[in-house]
Amino acid sequence: MKVLVCGKGGCGKSTITAMLGKYLSNKRSRVLIVDADESNPGLYRMLGLKKAKTLTEYLGGKKVLKSRMNEGLNFSWNFNDIPEEVLSRQGNLAVMSIGKIENVGEGCACPYGVLAKEFLRGLKVRNGEVVLVDTEAGIEHFGRGIDLEVDVIVNVAEPSLESLELSKKIEEFSKKANLKHVLVLNKALPDILEKININPDIVIPFSQRLIYESLEGKEVEAISQIEELWRVIRAQTQ
Repeated sequence: MKVLVCGKGGCGKSTITAMLGKYLSNKRSRVLIVDADESNPGLYRMLGLKKAKTLTEYLGGKKVLKSRMNEGLNFSWNFNDIPEEVLSRQGNLAVMSIGKIENVGEGCACPYGVLAKEFLRGLKVRNGEVVLVDTEAGIEHFGRGIDLEVDVIVNVAEPSLESLELSKKIEEFSKKANLKHVLVLNKALPDILEKININPDIVIPFSQRLIYESLEGKEVEAISQIEELWRVIRAQTQ
């Protein structure tokens, strides 16, 4: 199964992706987290792992990637085919990054979007394997068509007007693309559901402890709502 996690910047999608990855790997699923956010550097830290070479670097860098795009990228890999150079591992969990903006004036991130789409399109996933895709903030990944290569969209919103409005657009795009959709309300304050006009599948309460632990650089651990989230995701695909 391939699951894409998206939402407004700061809504907690990377944290939820990391928690879900840890939960599934502890349940003996084989998990690959794909970091498709060209800006956020924190996913490895959340999992207590060191950075590995990006897939773009493995292919020769951004300039080489652009030239190969003209020829056509063709991935036909399973989990075992992914080069070890681009993976960081923790038990059954592996993490890889598509590419990062590293320099001023290096150009747009569009090649990374193309690479993410082609990689996900060609990646073969077997029973007992799960791919979790952590996307950049916003909805550009829909425009790039990355979402068309996954089975389920996990739409993460926080209780702010901007985030809730964006989550409605994500749900709309998911329906247009005929994609399964799960809505998560994260950082939920007490009685917040009485004040907002949405019906989330999962509600994750605001946690000051998680903020402090993030500031201390601690890796995340799955909370109880993550198990519930996985049940909802599974139900969408059955």
